[in-house]
Amino acid sequence: MPTENQQDYDQLLESSSTTIDNQRKMIALLQSRLREEREKVEAQVAELEQNPAPAIDLSDKAGEVVNFFRTLLPKDTKLPKNTMSKLREILAATED
Repeated sequence: MPTENQQDYDQLLESSSTTIDNQRKMIALLQSRLREEREKVEAQVAELEQNPAPAIDLSDKAGEVVNFFRTLLPKDTKLPKNTMSKLREILAATED
């Protein structure tokens, strides 16, 4: 007849085995999901490499850029009078 300590040990061993099996299943599931996500990302990267975004021509967009920045500023903010000319200079310098 097994002793009480032996029964406790057997239960602990069984519990440990079950926990290990569950952890292995969880790892396998996570690895599978990781593979799926990696494949999705690789497909997206390949698509972006084949179809790069077109270059943006900002030469005629100074007014749009200023208006965009105005949306970021508080409404009562006044821009300096030379803002447009300075922005055109910056855009012209970045075209090269």
